[in-house]
Amino acid sequence: MASISETAGETAGETVGETAWRVRSAATLALAGAALATTQLLAVRELVSGLFGEEVVILLVNATLFAAISCGYWLAPRMRRFGRAGEIAFVAGCLLHLSLPVLPRRAFAWLAAHRWSGAAPLVLAVGIAIALMAPLSTLLPRAVAGYADPVEGMRRSYGAELVGFMLGLGLTQLCFGHGIEVLIALDWSLLALVAGLALGPRALAIVAFPAALLWPSLPERARAASSALYRDVHGMRSANVVFSVDSPYQRVEVVDDGPGRRSLYLDGLENLNANDLALLNEYLAVVPARAARPASTLVIGNGTLSLVAPLATLSDDLLTVEIDPVVVAAGERFFSPSAGRANLAWELVEDDGKSFLARTSRSFDLIVVDVPSPLTFQEAFLHTREFYALVRSRLTPRGVVSVQLSGHRLGASGRSPSRVTAALVAELPDVLVVESQIADRAFAYASRALPFRANDIRAVAPPSETRLVVLDAETVRARTRDAKPLDVDSLGLVLRRGLERLVDRRGSGGAGD
Repeated sequence: MASISETAGETAGETVGETAWRVRSAATLALAGAALATTQLLAVRELVSGLFGEEVVILLVNATLFAAISCGYWLAPRMRRFGRAGEIAFVAGCLLHLSLPVLPRRAFAWLAAHRWSGAAPLVLAVGIAIALMAPLSTLLPRAVAGYADPVEGMRRSYGAELVGFMLGLGLTQLCFGHGIEVLIALDWSLLALVAGLALGPRALAIVAFPAALLWPSLPERARAASSALYRDVHGMRSANVVFSVDSPYQRVEVVDDGPGRRSLYLDGLENLNANDLALLNEYLAVVPARAARPASTLVIGNGTLSLVAPLATLSDDLLTVEIDPVVVAAGERFFSPSAGRANLAWELVEDDGKSFLARTSRSFDLIVVDVPSPLTFQEAFLHTREFYALVRSRLTPRGVVSVQLSGHRLGASGRSPSRVTAALVAELPDVLVVESQIADRAFAYASRALPFRANDIRAVAPPSETRLVVLDAETVRARTRDAKPLDVDSLGLVLRRGLERLVDRRGSGGAGD
């Protein structure tokens, strides 16, 4: 493939020349497939974080990326007709990747700062997706057109691109868990090689030289762009991103917004902030532990490890299961330094919570489920009846599970708190619900037979809580009688809730969440 406009028909006069063209075409497409994989994963993280990471946003972003690839297929024959201009456009598309990750973050921040609401951020996301994905996806149909037999061309060309795509996915997985500059270096290197194979050494140099100049300053430019995103999109006046790492599961960021105001964000959604963390931990874990006096405790989630120190003094045996090592690293560094756990009897297992429950034979007196609200399918499963059935199977006869209800109180039957509580009641019928004003959240404690009652909870609640509401099991059942338990067949709640939040943000200019 001496140039992007050259076809097999122009080089297939000799068998040796045809073979050489096919080998070069396959190599180009394999590298293009790898670049498509890295670019797609980079784009997903950038666009999802900029638009807030609910499931509905993830679906919209992925649909946009596939549409961008289709746009590249549509452009391919038109670029060929333009000859040298088409080749220049291809190189320009490769050069646009050098704006990652700064351009998307700055663009979302600029829209928010200038109060562009409504569909503007979504239109921006579509434009970025097309600009990044379309040029690379023009190579496949152009290669197929070079074969006399289109079926053979499609089989060989698509096969080469698919192999490269799988390779790109594997390489990207190795880059996760490190700074953004590692993944960007992989993406830029692949793009330079694709340009070189498709158009020759000059194109490789045009992409590689500015990439080499930009790469050393990338971490600082990316951090500054992220800070601008949190200032303008999230409304944090003094936002300073002190940690930003893409894990295999999500983008993990720690943001400081002035003294004592530190937050953990996952894919652009606030997971917790340091001001609320102590009260969240108090009601989610410390209060039920004081009331139940567990000999063995399991914590699912709590990547910050902030529950380890308080629970280790209230339980003889403590185990934490957290799937994302990057969240653990951020938690240890910024929210709960390891010095406080140095002499504690405690075990950490890096695993998926539901998988761990399904495999383990251990039983626990207290299981604390410290996971995000059900805004994605993965998170929502950890609030379902099926998950609570797994939890029940690992509780001792008087064991207790504690969860936060993703809301301030039990309300309408179709909302998250009522549906999560109904799922609990379906599997563990003895349920107390605590509505805390100072924590600004509702919590549920469930069991086959709770070892404590409402007055016991009031007795161990924080003294500053003067208006604590504790709903007994009978009241809870009455309040959730019309609520459908959240289960794996009714996770439409996730999309509905995400769509509501998306519409609310678009109408309010996008600031805050």
